[in-house]
Formats: sequence, structure tokens, C-alpha cells
Amino acid sequence: MSLNNPPGPTPSGPGPGPRDPDPKDPVPRNTGLAPSGPAIGSHRLQNPFILAPMAGLTNFSFRRLCLEYGAAMAVSEMASAVSLAHRGRSTLKLLTTDPSVEKPFCVQLFGKDPETLARATQVVVNEAGADIVDLNLACPARKVLSSGHGGALLKNPDLALRLVEAMAKATEAPVTVKLRPGFAKEDGPMVLKLGPRLVSAGAAALTLHGRYVSERFGGQADWSLVSELARSVPVPVIGSGDINDAPTALAHLAHSGAQAVMIGRAARGRPYIFRQCLDLLGRPPGSRSPGEAPGLWTPSLPERLELAIRHAKYLELEVGPKACFRLRSILMWYTKELPGAAALRAAICREESVDRQLELLTQAVAQAIQENRLPCGT
Repeated sequence: MSLNNPPGPTPSGPGPGPRDPDPKDPVPRNTGLAPSGPAIGSHRLQNPFILAPMAGLTNFSFRRLCLEYGAAMAVSEMASAVSLAHRGRSTLKLLTTDPSVEKPFCVQLFGKDPETLARATQVVVNEAGADIVDLNLACPARKVLSSGHGGALLKNPDLALRLVEAMAKATEAPVTVKLRPGFAKEDGPMVLKLGPRLVSAGAAALTLHGRYVSERFGGQADWSLVSELARSVPVPVIGSGDINDAPTALAHLAHSGAQAVMIGRAARGRPYIFRQCLDLLGRPPGSRSPGEAPGLWTPSLPERLELAIRHAKYLELEVGPKACFRLRSILMWYTKELPGAAALRAAICREESVDRQLELLTQAVAQAIQENRLPCGT
């Protein structure tokens, strides 16, 4: 399930590759934070910044961009254990990767039957080459909850434990769990009791999004619960929720006790947020390119255009002609601040050719530059 590198531009300006910074670099003096990430099983992450799984978004094309800009790991969009256990073709396509680009490869599963999850775990490890398998106990989508998956399993902690135990017994690869504090806020943070039990069942790491399932994505994530969980379990805890920029990521990393942070929606159209996190972490002197400013690097509008084109080419190679339909929203991630963005999006949505979509985008950027109508921060 490997994907070869497509032709196309590389990021303009300096940017770290997926293996930068070197884990042997000294601890940055300005943050006091270690530049390397946690060990999940036998896999030591090279920094503490991870791309979160997002349904319909974190396909290989997007994951590889985030890895190229410095993410230590990028989790796949969640895949159905039932479908994988029966080797469903469409679900297997979610496991597209390239070991030369994505290592470790982490696949997230959802399911509610121990035997089925065990079989699916073996499929993703033995056939798809997954290095880490994650169980979703956090998804708040109504369709997922109504079928008893994702966050609904927090209503049945004993079943959740059996699921983790079955997965851990099915493979030697580390099994991790993504969860929320509990199903409903009025029930209190049951994760503080469940967390240690999940570890005893075989979980090698826990990711906590600080909202209750019933809150979906409203309100504010409670990072104090991340801190409490980190103090209560002997495995790495990864914090998630409301990380909108690099300074927020570093602040949570410094004050929560989490050994890594997971970045989701803030990376849409901004895979370079991982580059910014690494810069802010305090890469050693001499690691910057000549002439690079000491502040957070942000790509110019032409550089964002090149990034959008590269994303489109990656996606076209991965899914073929159907890429044009997915690009109708993806391309706008990169240019939402561009003058006339609404009209541009309408024009892009009418096209069924990737080349034509990119032509429209390139023309809009060129016109904005010519007329000096650049978005703020460009």
C-alpha cells in the first residue's frame, strides 16, 4: 500500500523534513522542553507534535505534507474494524502509505466487538504495515455514536477494556487509545479511573481530548484533565483540543505534563504549523538557513500556492481523477484569505479537472499579487 513520490514542486523556502530536528540535539534553553517526543512501544517519536486523525481529511496525501513540515507522526483517519476484518476494498484504501515517508505508521480503528477488532488489528499490522494501532473512544459524530462506536463506548468502560485487551493480544505492535474525559460533563471525568485500567489492559499510550463527548467541539477543552491523567498513568499521555497555533501548542506542552500534543483542524491548509512548532521549540543555533528570520516562519502567498499545488498532485496520484471533487474544499484551505475567495471557490467547484482547478487558483494568486491585494500576513 505504498505510494511513489509524484512530480511537482517542493516547499519554497526552508522547511524541516520529517526527520528534523535530530533527536540528539541538546534541550533548547529557551523552553526547557526536550526536542524529542515520547516512546510509544519501541517507537521513539522525534518530536512532540502529532497530526490528529480527522475523518475524510487525514489521507496519505495530507499526512505526508504534515510529515514533510516536521510532524513526528500523522494518524490515519479512522477505519472500520468490521470492514477491515472482511478486507473491504474501500477501507483498505485508507491505509495507503509509503514507509520511506511515514514511519511510524499509525492507523486508527473504530469498532465495538473484541474479536472483530482483534482481526482488524492483525490486518493493519501484518498486511498494511502499521507500526502503531489506535482505538477511537472519542469520536462525537452522531452517526458514530448511534451505532455504539467512538465516544459511545465511554458509557461501557468494561467493554472498552475488553476491546483494548483483545487488540493488544492480537499483535506485538503497540496499541494506543484516543478518548475524552467521559460521555457527559455531569457524570464527571471518568477517564481518571478508566485511564489506568486501559493501561493495564495493554494500552501503550493515551490521547485525551479535553472535551466531553456530549460537548462535541463546543466550549473549551479542559487541559487540567490532561494534566491529571498524565500524573496517573505510567505511559505517555498526548494532549488534544483547542490548539490553534504554535504558541498554544508549546504552552500546553510546557504546562500540561503531556509528553506530546496532537494538532488537528489548525493544520488544514497549514501543514507548516508543525514547522512553526519546531521553530518555537527552539532549534539549536545554526539549524536555520542563512537569512532566515528568528521569528515564526510563515509562507508567502506564492509559497502557499506551491503548497496547494503539491497537495493537489499528491491527492491526484493517490485517488486519481476523483481528486478534483475533494480539492473543491481543500484548495480553499490555502487561499481563504485571498480577495475574491468566494467567487474563486465557486469557479473551482464547477471544474472536474485538477489541472483546470490549479490554473484558476494560479491565476487568482497572480492577479492578487499584480494588484497588490495580498491577504494580511503575506
